Amino acid sequence: PETVLAHIRSAASAAPDPRDPVFARNEVHVIASARISLEAAAARAEAQGVPAVILSDAIEGEARDVGRVHAALAREVARRNRPFVAPVVMLSGGETTVTLRGDGGRGGRNTEFLLAFAQAVDGLAGIHALAADTDGIDGTEDNAGAFADGTSAGRLRASGHDAMTALARNDAWGAFDQLGDLFSPGPTGTNVNDFRAILVRPEGHG
Repeated sequence: PETVLAHIRSAASAAPDPRDPVFARNEVHVIASARISLEAAAARAEAQGVPAVILSDAIEGEARDVGRVHAALAREVARRNRPFVAPVVMLSGGETTVTLRGDGGRGGRNTEFLLAFAQAVDGLAGIHALAADTDGIDGTEDNAGAFADGTSAGRLRASGHDAMTALARNDAWGAFDQLGDLFSPGPTGTNVNDFRAILVRPEGHG
């Protein structure tokens, strides 16, 4: 409408000038962010005697692909102590995406990340992972994410299910629900993207 256009074109609609005296006593403090959450987790791990590394607080991409890349790093640490020496917890944040390929599957980006991760570290001892949305809800379900380790894919097979089939249906929630490994803390009241922690212990430590 012309009245709206006229307002937009007038000085009355101009954005506030940050130099305006009204802002003289204004302060802005960031009290929660992906970076802060990862740094807090790193400090917590190191207080428990476990070295921590932050890979990035802004990782994006297809959840299953990001999961496989994280798994490759975990395998390299577990088998060759590079690029980090075990024990170590690798932390990352950001927000991945899921391309729906299946029909009738349930889950979110963190459970899909973990299902691909679990498949890629199948049979390796000493690798444990958590992936969760910091707001407490992963996708449309009531869980924030899930836990996985080198036994997850094998336990899934033993229960009559298969990680590859679940991934094809985008049914990561169903897979981790079957294992009893969903992480459901409830709504947290904040949201600083996703949180991923991968603990790699020296060979021989489960």
